[in-house]
Amino acid sequence: MVICEPEITVTPRQENDDFIMLACDGIWDCKTSEEGIDYMKDALSRKKTTEPISSCIEQLFEDIIATDILSSAGIGTDNMTCIVVKF
Repeated sequence: MVICEPEITVTPRQENDDFIMLACDGIWDCKTSEEGIDYMKDALSRKKTTEPISSCIEQLFEDIIATDILSSAGIGTDNMTCIVVKF
């Protein structure tokens, strides 16, 4: 279902915040919030300094995108958009 009123929450930043991850429902259909953040935290820690953050997002997409649309029951077939802002 598509709605015209977005779900919005306001969370004050903390000193130990490393990044913010904004993603559409195609990502959250495949990973819980905790799994997504844990995945990205690990990917960012392994990333070479010369690599762009987008390489971490590409790897996330590679891991969750459906390889067989017919047997996936729709999981991993939705549109996927992700933005990571590193502080």
